[in-house]
Amino acid sequence: MASVQDILGRAVRFPFRPSPGGGFALIDGEDNVAQSIRMILSTALGERQMRFDFGSALPQMIFQPITSSTLVEIEESARQALRDWERRIVVRTASAEVDPDLESKVTLTITYDIPRTNTRGNLVFPFYLQGA
Repeated sequence: MASVQDILGRAVRFPFRPSPGGGFALIDGEDNVAQSIRMILSTALGERQMRFDFGSALPQMIFQPITSSTLVEIEESARQALRDWERRIVVRTASAEVDPDLESKVTLTITYDIPRTNTRGNLVFPFYLQGA
C-alpha cells in the first residue's frame, strides 16, 4: 500500500532551512499540499521567470479598498489559482472576511478535499490590504 508521502509527494520546505543530516529540510504529505497552496496564493502573476502564468491575482489586490466586491474578487482569484495550479485538491469553499480587529486584514479561509487520500483540509490565509 502506498504511503501518503508517495501519493502527495515530497518537496523542499520553504522558507529554506538546513536539514540536521545536511542538505535542505523536506516536507511531505498534507503539509506539502498546504505549503503549495500558500505559495500559489502569495506568488504574483508574472513573478516567476519562465512561468509567468503561475500564481494568483491576490498580490496585485493589496492597494484595493475593502468592499464586498473586493472580497468576492479575492475568493474567486483564490479558487481560480488553486484550480489551475494545485491539482491534488478540490476546493470546496473560499471565504474572505474582514478581520474585526485590524481593518486592513482580510482572512481568507479555504476548505478543500484531497481525493487521493480521502481527507479534508482547511487553510487560513491572512491577507493584508493597504486600501482600508
